[in-house]
Amino acid sequence: MFDNLKQAYLPKTQFPSRRVDRAKCEKCGRCVTACPTSGIIWGADGFPEPIGYGGFDQACINCWNCVAMCPTGALVMEGPYRVEEGRYKTTPLGRMTPPDPLGDGRPWEEIEPDLTPVEKVLYKRRSNRLFKKKPVDRALLHRVLEAGRFAPSSGNCQPWKFIVITDPAVIREIEEAAMAVLNRFKNLYLAKDNKRHAGKSALFTLLSLFMVNKMDPRPFAAMEKVDQDQAIYWRAPAVILLCKNTRGIANPDLDIGICAQNMVLAAHSLGLGTCIIGLAIEPLNYPHLGELRKRLGITAPWQAVTSIAVGWPKGKIDGIVSRDNVPVEWIV
Repeated sequence: MFDNLKQAYLPKTQFPSRRVDRAKCEKCGRCVTACPTSGIIWGADGFPEPIGYGGFDQACINCWNCVAMCPTGALVMEGPYRVEEGRYKTTPLGRMTPPDPLGDGRPWEEIEPDLTPVEKVLYKRRSNRLFKKKPVDRALLHRVLEAGRFAPSSGNCQPWKFIVITDPAVIREIEEAAMAVLNRFKNLYLAKDNKRHAGKSALFTLLSLFMVNKMDPRPFAAMEKVDQDQAIYWRAPAVILLCKNTRGIANPDLDIGICAQNMVLAAHSLGLGTCIIGLAIEPLNYPHLGELRKRLGITAPWQAVTSIAVGWPKGKIDGIVSRDNVPVEWIV
């Protein structure tokens, strides 16, 4: 029990090993631009360099998107992301493996012909953070929305509402309002001298008792990226806000998650890129942003749950990566 209250602030973490093969690297900068945590910068020698900051030994959430999008295979990652003890101790097993849906251990190239089109999209889909400026046709956005409309929900309640934003000024207004809140938390959390401070440890341990899902260290690394780039939605041409009916049956948040997955898979099957983004949502629901919510059409009984950035990917983004294994128990 008491171990669960330890190290809520900058917990002891094993990060994956990251390196850049300079013989293969073409210095295109895709990894630097698209890393969700500012965990890759331009090094003094002109090559991308994995780094840590703010008390993190490495600023990496183990998404492997840099590996998937590197056009020359220069990004190399090995090992898992693991919080070793305390409040945010991770549950995956620490064994990184590529997709193995057939359970025979064959490489992706061999099993891909035996998979359905849905399975192929599911395993190749990566969160896209490099968008072209090209707008997305309304007819394509409609197809994405329809995939969400036909998602399963408790009691077929369909406790959702979609708000589609293609006006850059409105997207920017949401980002600026959210960043004003996020930066306060981020600047309080990160350690400028890269040391763990007793006062912050006590504060964030206390906060984690009441806000356990919001005090995980990984979002704070993403907030740093937002602050540096001054953008939350990666300059995507379209953003879809997913709102729940707070009077929905059972667990409307779960229903929204299922709905979002339908929409994302449909978008990628159409050649679009997406990124599910929650960073702007918590601030958007704060009391002082009531007027902005009203203009967006988020009034009772509606509440924003998450959002999806949608656009045309800039180059190859989707691809096969390794993922950590999770506990599976068979009861037969």
